Amino acid sequence: MSEMRHTLSDLHDELQQAQRLAPEDRVLLETVLADIHRVLDDAAGGPSADRGDRLEGAAVKLEAGHPGLAGAIRAVLDALAKAGI
Repeated sequence: MSEMRHTLSDLHDELQQAQRLAPEDRVLLETVLADIHRVLDDAAGGPSADRGDRLEGAAVKLEAGHPGLAGAIRAVLDALAKAGI
């Protein structure tokens, strides 16, 4: 889980550095990140497929304008998959 938290920290950093992120995109990402943090804090649960789909959708949408942020999102998705979440 330590690696997962580090990956999430990297995503938070990228989100903070995103200068021209549309407000609705920022809200989407912040919501999904909050969901993931809640799941990680609750050992009994796991993120729903809907949350993963939202995060993947955000990565696709941001790929052209914010490649660093999209890459950080994909790293979180990979870490979740590796953790079996």
